[in-house]
Amino acid sequence: MHTNDLAGFIRSKNIPASDLIIYHEHKELYRFTCGFKDGEKSIPLQGSELYNLYSASKIITCVGALRLVERGIIGIDDPVAKYIPEFGHLTYRSRDEVKPCTKAMTIRHLFAMRGGLSYDFNMPSLKSALSADGDKGTLTLVRALAGSPLLFEPGTDFTYSFCHDVLGAVIEVASGKSFGRYLKDNIFDPLGMTDTGFFPTKEQEKKFTTQYRLENGEFNPIPLSNVYRLSNNYESGGAGLFSRIDDYIKFADALANHGTAYNGYQLLRPETVELMRSNQNDRESLIKLGKPGYGYAFGVRTMLDKDKQNSDAMTDCEFGWDGAAGTYVAIDPANRLSVVYMQHILGHGWVYSDVHPVIRDTMYYIAGICK
Repeated sequence: MHTNDLAGFIRSKNIPASDLIIYHEHKELYRFTCGFKDGEKSIPLQGSELYNLYSASKIITCVGALRLVERGIIGIDDPVAKYIPEFGHLTYRSRDEVKPCTKAMTIRHLFAMRGGLSYDFNMPSLKSALSADGDKGTLTLVRALAGSPLLFEPGTDFTYSFCHDVLGAVIEVASGKSFGRYLKDNIFDPLGMTDTGFFPTKEQEKKFTTQYRLENGEFNPIPLSNVYRLSNNYESGGAGLFSRIDDYIKFADALANHGTAYNGYQLLRPETVELMRSNQNDRESLIKLGKPGYGYAFGVRTMLDKDKQNSDAMTDCEFGWDGAAGTYVAIDPANRLSVVYMQHILGHGWVYSDVHPVIRDTMYYIAGICK
C-alpha cells in the first residue's frame, strides 16, 4: 500500500480523528492527519492535539525502569519486596482456596506480565485503600494491590494486569523521586516531550481531542476521564499518560535508532533495546496474548514469526504496543523505522485487527524496505 492508498484507507474507516506519523533515522518520512478535534465536527484536526495513551504508557514506564537497570539501581531479578515490602507476603488463589505464595514476585515478572496480578478495580484491598482518608498516591495504592490474592504464583503464567503500575511504584522508590518527576527528568525533558504527562494543565486540557466510545456501531462522545487514574495524584505506569503524536514519535524514534535520540540523548543502550524486545513468555502463555507470531517481552509485543501475520512487508525486529483508545506504536531497530498512530476511541475492537496491521506493513512500503 502506498502513501495515497494509506490515507484513503484510513479515511474510509470514518474514524472521527486520526493522526499518523512515520520516522526513519530521526527524520519524518510521512504524516497524515484526518478528522476533527471536537465531537460536533466543526474544528479540523491540526496534528497538535492531545490523547490519552492508555496502555501505550507501558512502553514509557518500562524504558524508565530499564534506565535504572542500566545504572545498577534496580536488578531485573530482584524481588519486588526489596522495594515494596508488602509484596513479600503475597497469596494466590488456587481454585477455591487462598494459599501463601512460595515464589517471590520479581521485577522481571512485572516487565513480562507474569506477576499474577489482575486488572480488577474491585479487589477488596484496592477498594479499601481508595475509600480510606488520606494519601491515595501511587505508592500507597500499589501497596494495596499486594493485599488481595494473586491469580497464580508469580512467574508461572501470563496475565495482562496492574504489573506496570507496580513497576512505576518501584521506580518511585528506587529513584527517590515521584514517578512522574522521574519520567520528566529522564525521558520527557531530554527528548523535548513538552506535552506528555499524567495530569494535564488547564491549558493542555483545551488541546485534547474529543474522546469517544464505539457503541452499536456509532462513535459516541464521552468525557475525557481515564479510569486508570485511580485518584487525583495516582500516576499509573500502566495506562495513565497523555501525549501528542509529535512527542511520542521522538520516544519511539530513539528506540528505533538503538536507544539514541535525534538530539544525541542516550535513552537506552543498544543492548538494552535488544533486551527490551526479547520474548519472556512461553508458547502457552502467548496464546493468551492473542497476537499470532508475537511474543511478549519487557512491556512490548515482539515479533517472533512474521509469517503468522501473513505479511511480506515487516521484519522480525518489529516491536511495540498499543492503547485502549486505539493508539498504536511500532518500532524496528534493524531498519531504524518507527510509526505512531493516535485516535481516541474506547471499545474500538476492530482497529487492532483491521487498521493497525495495515499501518505497520505500509510503514515498510513507504520506507521502500519491503521485499
